[in-house]
Amino acid sequence: MDHVILEDYAKEIKACDSNVILYGAGCWAKQQYRMLQEFGVNVNAVGFDSAYYKPGMKFFDKDIQPIEGLVKVIPNPVLWVGFNLDKKSYGSLRKELAVRFGVEKIYACDCAKYENFAMQNYKYNDVVAHAEDFQWLYDRLEEGKSRETFLSYLNQRVSGDYGWAENLYDPNHYFAEDVVKLENEIFVDCGAFTGDTIQELLAKSRPQKVFAFEPDEKNYQTLVKNFAGNNDIVCLKLGAFSKKTTLSFAGGNADASKIVDDGAIQIEVDSIDNVLNGEKATFIKMDIEGAELDALKGAQNTIRNYHPKLAISAYHKFEDLFTLPQYIYSLDNSYRFYLRRHSHLTHELVLYCL
Repeated sequence: MDHVILEDYAKEIKACDSNVILYGAGCWAKQQYRMLQEFGVNVNAVGFDSAYYKPGMKFFDKDIQPIEGLVKVIPNPVLWVGFNLDKKSYGSLRKELAVRFGVEKIYACDCAKYENFAMQNYKYNDVVAHAEDFQWLYDRLEEGKSRETFLSYLNQRVSGDYGWAENLYDPNHYFAEDVVKLENEIFVDCGAFTGDTIQELLAKSRPQKVFAFEPDEKNYQTLVKNFAGNNDIVCLKLGAFSKKTTLSFAGGNADASKIVDDGAIQIEVDSIDNVLNGEKATFIKMDIEGAELDALKGAQNTIRNYHPKLAISAYHKFEDLFTLPQYIYSLDNSYRFYLRRHSHLTHELVLYCL
């Protein structure tokens, strides 16, 4: 597990005195660019397909150029793919690009291992230092698939190698069908975004009631519009937290808006216990970019009193994979733990508690 794929790639590139072309200019390319800088790899040029090119386009301080021309004029080129890809897609794209551009050296890796949104870096030594905590969860996972998911996730977060996710991807985000049996739920959606998870829930079942927490103004307005006229869905312009207060917020990042120390936007937050005020919940979902533990603390009475199903994102912070289940266990030690991967990358790892 201490084999780190990007370090190997960086050594190869620097050893052969190549010129690196970053292929792509979106958010994933920006993450890849920062990674490469961190490992001492100079990006010589940035390009993407001519069909999308417009003169004057910039990527940080670099001019973006049509990729078709760059590979012809830059000597000894190396192509670094700045896209969000799983291993299978990367393999097929690599072959296609090699034929299309005549470039032999083409690289990519899972940049979420290094930095993405609110996620923190996983280093091998840190995993070893917390071996007892990780072992605590491993020993309490309910079945083999969860244990296999656990090991694949740790290995991919440390190595950046796409291959660990193969055969473990589950497309039913928050509703893994071999884990969750939906009934007439009273559903609490923390990080409701524009209602995508609620739409999935409605397609699969008939919930009694939904409480949708969403603090981002733009997302909230879309959420309200999407469910206008449905009196069973309560849209709350709130973040889920441990208590009622005002916090700084980095908004406008689509589904990755999050609580931060120095955000320009002030948001109102409150606890699930306060909002429900003793009302029952049967299913709580959380994907709130690293604030999950605080939100769980604000739901402790609801969890103790009603033992709701829980689907909690467990990938934003290094310690999430053990602090979240340990806290839930401290509230109710009858919970059974499951893990599922809902992305080929190291995003969307969900801890299910039943």
